[in-house]
Formats: sequence, structure tokens, C-alpha cells
Amino acid sequence: MTIYTSDAPVPVLPKVGTFTYFFPEKEGDSPLPAEALDPNIVSFIDGLTGRELRRGQLEDSALRLATGLRSIGISRGQTTCLFAPNSLEWVIAILGFQAAGVTISPPNVTYVREELAHQYNNAGCTSIAVAESLLPAFEEARSLFKTPVPDSRVIVLSRPDAPPHPKYKTLYQLLLARGKPERFDGDAAQETIWRCYSSGTTGLPKGVNSSHYNVTTELQAANTMYTKLDPEKDKILAFLPFFHMYGLCLAVHQPLTSGVPVVVYPRFEEESVLRGIEKYRISYGMVVPPVVLMLLHSKIADKYDISSLRSVNCGAAPLSGELCDAFEQRYPHAKIVQGWGMTETTVAATLGTADQITSKALQNAVGRLLPTYELRLVDEDGKDVPRGERGEIWLRGPAITRGYHENPEANAKSFEGDWFKTGDVGTRDEQGWYRIVDRVKELIKYKGFQVAPAELEGLLLQHPDVVDAGVVGVEIESLATELPRAYVVVEAGTPVANTAERERLSQNIYDWIKARVASHKNLRGGVIIVDAIPKSPSGKILRKDLRVRAAEEVKKNPPAKL
Repeated sequence: MTIYTSDAPVPVLPKVGTFTYFFPEKEGDSPLPAEALDPNIVSFIDGLTGRELRRGQLEDSALRLATGLRSIGISRGQTTCLFAPNSLEWVIAILGFQAAGVTISPPNVTYVREELAHQYNNAGCTSIAVAESLLPAFEEARSLFKTPVPDSRVIVLSRPDAPPHPKYKTLYQLLLARGKPERFDGDAAQETIWRCYSSGTTGLPKGVNSSHYNVTTELQAANTMYTKLDPEKDKILAFLPFFHMYGLCLAVHQPLTSGVPVVVYPRFEEESVLRGIEKYRISYGMVVPPVVLMLLHSKIADKYDISSLRSVNCGAAPLSGELCDAFEQRYPHAKIVQGWGMTETTVAATLGTADQITSKALQNAVGRLLPTYELRLVDEDGKDVPRGERGEIWLRGPAITRGYHENPEANAKSFEGDWFKTGDVGTRDEQGWYRIVDRVKELIKYKGFQVAPAELEGLLLQHPDVVDAGVVGVEIESLATELPRAYVVVEAGTPVANTAERERLSQNIYDWIKARVASHKNLRGGVIIVDAIPKSPSGKILRKDLRVRAAEEVKKNPPAKL
């Protein structure tokens, strides 16, 4: 067995709760540096308004919110749903829930009725904190909740200057007397604090249980190899969704360990973000490949002085060396680095820094292995591949998820003993740099979001005209992302005799799916009517064959839907 480890030393791994780790009650509770714990430093800035939250305000608000949560029956051991886009209120809310010992499950903010209800029910939620703008979506899904949520346990994340809500308590109404945080010392640190959802290769998204110890271990390990930033000089750009483990860990949690201010945006909007980089002199950003592409081809970037931007970390999906090179030629002051990980690994398992990228050959690498992780590269039979060859990445270590929530079948498929089978195929060079070259799993990655083909196939089979379906991702290089594409067999007798009829039905199916899923799951790659879906003798869809067909078709006729 060939097991790879990190060159970096294993740091101190405290067994405490996440809140105590960020805001220690007494000396020795947390290994964080003194400059990161200064209550007077600015921790988060609203990029659109300039409103600031200092570290001391965050701690005070969180402890007061913990008291308010307990007053309405939300307490340790329960699970809450946090349904909101990025905001300063989002940060206060998650720290308050952590102080109260509540497990947090944050859905994608684009989820529609059935998707939101699935996560609420599957995660075992008994309360919800929701942005005011998302109240209609919550109200629509509410009737599908298996455990009814009373009005008293609905918290509206409105701004501090907003009027009281006529029906529900607001976040700021629940900031009561400052209380004590729940302790998760020793073995209790293995209790779940986050239940984020990750799409598997089959079925609906699965809840990933991440413990306090998973999170603190990941942060301690990442900080040994993370880009060094100065709290007095640097600022971090944060538009990545906080409900995604990438944004959550690296744009919310990690900055609390360094004291570097974070400039928060609810989403990526090109002009607002460029204006913010200039205004706040932002020096470090976290992005996904489509944002790199958008900035590369931006027609308005030259209107703004973004020379403060020195380093850009790209994750969620691999970025080609060619795109890295083109980006750095246009923005020579900004170096792109990549990392790799997933929700199940508590985000990053490999990282690189700008000063380590000493040649173009390293531009497509996703970094070096972090300490605490052990890694194997294995073939389809589970045997270790020779050094230098490609293989599926298997990982183990204290930052790996405790398992999928109430899903023994998924756990059985994803773990081989204590090794987690990531489904990503990678290589390792002699210097310990890793590259992601393929995926064993058949997930589609659209702009960093995961799309499970089986989920869309299940929906397609509910369409009245569809009798069989196969969904794959088609790589569109010009967009630096994959697009979900459906191949469908329609009911005998359905009018598809000519091009106009086929296009009409394809559009109908596209619109039908669009009305039932979040935006990132739309069939932007097209809906193609076929005579049959290729399958193995056992009946398994041969998506490999569909991907080959799709790649050939896209070369001839790129999809128009974006």
C-alpha cells in the first residue's frame, strides 16, 4: 500500500467546539494568534454598504443570540435550517447557533419548494432562519415539512434598521442578555456542527455530517500552508456562497483564525465586485473557474483600479493552465493558485500558494497535501497505482466527514474501511504536487455547483412525454464549466416527425425541468431526443457513451442556453 502524507508538520489539533476555538473563554482554549483574537479588529464588511462588524461585536451578538435561541426552544442537539444569501446577519446567525450548540444545515438559496423541503426533512430540522427575501420560497415549501415548524421558531435575518416583522421574530429581536456558550470538549468535539448537502452519483443530495473536530482540524491544517495575509494590510473578497463548504470554511471560518477583514457580497455581480476591489483595496479573493473567465474577458475591468489584488484562489472545479496564464497576462499583479477538496473532506485537502507557483507547469496543479490527511491513488480494483500514474484519490484523516446523515447505503459505497473514496482521479508528481484529471463519479459541475445526473433523470421520467432519459455534463471550454445535457426517449406517438416539432418538445421539456429545480440544474446543455439510451446488460445507463456523443455534437453545434 502506497500512502502519501504531507511535508508540513501536523499542527496542534484542539478538541473543543468551534465557537470556543474562535472565541476562547480562557487562555489555552484556542491556539489562534493574539492578533486574530483582538476584539477591536474589523472582521466583516458589507461590500455594498460599507457596514462593519468588529470581532468583539460578533462574539457579543453570538452569545446574546444563543440566549435568544434558548428562549424560543432552540437548543443543543437540535438542527436548524439556515436559508439565506451571504450577509453580515448570516455570520452572526451561524456563530449564535454554534454558541448554542445547534447543528446548522444551509440549503442552496436557489432551491425551489421540493428541494428545500427535502433538505429540511432529511436533515432533521426543527427551526429555520431565513432571509426576508426568501420568505415566499420558505412559505411555499413549509407545507411539505414533515416536522411542522411553528412561527415561534422562524427567525427572519433582516437588517438591524428593518422594522419588526408582523409574523416572525427577527434576528436582532433575539439578541437578549449575553449567555455562556455550549462546551464541546474532548469526545464531545465529535458532535455534528454542520450538515451541508452534497450531490451523490445516485438519488437526491446527501447530508454530510461535519463535526466540531472536523472543522477545527481542517482550519489548523490549512493554516500551515495557507497564503499568509496581514490583518492590517490585507482584505479578503467573499462572494462565494456561504452555504457551500468552500465559501463557509475559507471565507467565514478561516479569516476568523487570522484576523483579516472579509468584504462580503451576496453574490458575484461583476461591476459591484470590481468597484469593491478598488474601494476596499482587496488583496485576496476566492473564485471558481467561470468567474476567472468572466474577469479575463471583462469589458469594464479597466475602468477600475484593482491593482491591490495580489492572489486569487480558485476552487470547486479544476482550472486549466492556459486559463491561468491568460488571466495573469491580463492582470499581472494577481497570481492564481488552486486548491482541491470537497464537502466530505471539510473543504481543502490540498493547497498551493502564489510564491510556490514557480513555473507554468505548476499552473494547473491544485496544490500539495495538507497535514493530517493521508492519501492513496488507486485503480478501479482498489489497488494502488505505480508512482506517477493516475488513480482515484482516497483519503483518510481527522478532517474527513463522520459520514452521510442517516444514509448507510451511501456510507457503504463511499468508504473502504477508514478510507474515503473521493471519486476524483488525480496524479502526483515527484515534488508532491497534485492535479485533478478526471472523475470516477459522474457528477456534473456547473460553475462550481454539483448536479447529480440521476436526480434530473428521475425528474425527466415524470414528464408525460418522456419514457427514458440519460443526463451527462458537456464541457464548454469557452465558459469554463460543464452544462447538464439530457438525452430523452419519448412516448410512441409523440409528434417529433420534423425539426420544428422536435425543437418544440425539447423546449417544453427544458422549461418543465426549469420550473422544478434550482437554476444550476437547468438543462443548459440542451435536450436531445433519441431513439434509445445506451445501457449495459444489467440496465445501467452508459453515460460514458453519452458523453462521447455529446462532446462530438458540441464541437459541431455549441449549446445556446447559458
